Amino acid sequence: MHLAPPSELRSLSSPWPFAWWGMDILGSFPTRSGQNKYLIVTVDYFTKWTEAEPLAKISAFNILRLFKRNILARFGVPPAVVTDNGTQFT
Repeated sequence: MHLAPPSELRSLSSPWPFAWWGMDILGSFPTRSGQNKYLIVTVDYFTKWTEAEPLAKISAFNILRLFKRNILARFGVPPAVVTDNGTQFT
């Protein structure tokens, strides 16, 4: 578990479109056998452009594959990506 010291919250404002992305995973949702249980969501801080895709399994490999295909291939390498430091993001 990653623990950061408490600090005052600050708002984030991106300097230009598609420069700062936020990523998080929603779920686990109830499913039947073989269905997707999770949803990965990425949001651009400037434009509020949202990308979302269902996942059956959370892993660093799956997260990276989706990030490459949905963000890097379309918008280029962003200067910043904000996550909650979950183990799947490290």
